[in-house]
Amino acid sequence: MLGAREIRAVLREYNIRPAKRLGQNFLIDQNIEKKILNALLIDREDTILEIGPGLGALTEGLCRRAKKVIAIEKDKRLHCFLLRNNTFSNLELIRGDILKYDFINKGSRIKVVGNLPYYISSPILTCLLRQRGLIRTIFITVQKEFAERLIASPGSKAYGSISCFTQFYTEPTLLFTIKKTVFYPAPKVDSCFLKISVREAGLYLTDEEKLFKIIRTCFRKRRKQILNSLHSSLEFGSREEIVDSLEQAGIAPARRPETVSLQEFVDLANNIG
Repeated sequence: MLGAREIRAVLREYNIRPAKRLGQNFLIDQNIEKKILNALLIDREDTILEIGPGLGALTEGLCRRAKKVIAIEKDKRLHCFLLRNNTFSNLELIRGDILKYDFINKGSRIKVVGNLPYYISSPILTCLLRQRGLIRTIFITVQKEFAERLIASPGSKAYGSISCFTQFYTEPTLLFTIKKTVFYPAPKVDSCFLKISVREAGLYLTDEEKLFKIIRTCFRKRRKQILNSLHSSLEFGSREEIVDSLEQAGIAPARRPETVSLQEFVDLANNIG
């Protein structure tokens, strides 16, 4: 893989200035590269979708291990670099935006790998989970704060709607922390590498649209009592009806949403009108 000096040379050659707006930070540590590749547990029949290959720090290793690699790069300059330097017949390079990618059935559920920019981590994860029927596992590098939100438990400051959404459809596991110094240019904070195993069905049988409408409503003002949040939305019945639904779900009306478990939210969705 390219070190910081080689990366700077390539960036100069292709007139590329790392774009903050795209969250471009290039991996320069070979030990972390190997650690990530080993964590993927790739077999020869795997199809890998790589989000934002950049200068190809992981791409070569993916191609050597998997049956096929589909790499989606948004930046025209980086896409050009990858095209000129590609030597693998099992690599399909696409210039595009993962949020607009047309997922199609590849014959088996794919693995997704990516280093996600912080500013767009949540939309990308949401996009992937909407395609969960075609995805087996998601391996992502994200800023530490975002990783903590995905795995958070009720009662913690990091717990919120994205925690519930992720844990309803997947089993997220924090595999290891990645120091900011292994990237060029170095970001301001450390990152985490996550394994997100996609469930074949949602964790609980419920009206999923109603469930997440309740969760989003409650976390919109996370310090507000859950009764007041639900009542102020005017979507869940009268105050008395909401109190009754909360009590049936075993949730005290004065509790705040950050203390309510996913199971309790499901019980509420099953009781509320």
